[in-house]
Amino acid sequence: MAATSLFTCTCGIQKKTSNHWVLAKVLPGGITFMPWDKNLAFDDEIIVLCGEGCAASLLSRYMGEWKRPTVNTIVNEPELAVA
Repeated sequence: MAATSLFTCTCGIQKKTSNHWVLAKVLPGGITFMPWDKNLAFDDEIIVLCGEGCAASLLSRYMGEWKRPTVNTIVNEPELAVA
């Protein structure tokens, strides 16, 4: 009996035979979308998406994180007195 791989989108839908699925990879400098490739889908850094709607949602979430202001942490160091 042959083993069957099961791929699940971030929204919970499991892949069947349709070919409109998309792959994405989030990197520090951006996000890349790729057409479906079964071998690439096994990579731990790849996000499996069931279609355009979930790809758009991922892009929207990514852009929301990208637009958030960065928090600068100010460290107060004690001043040294000179006598």
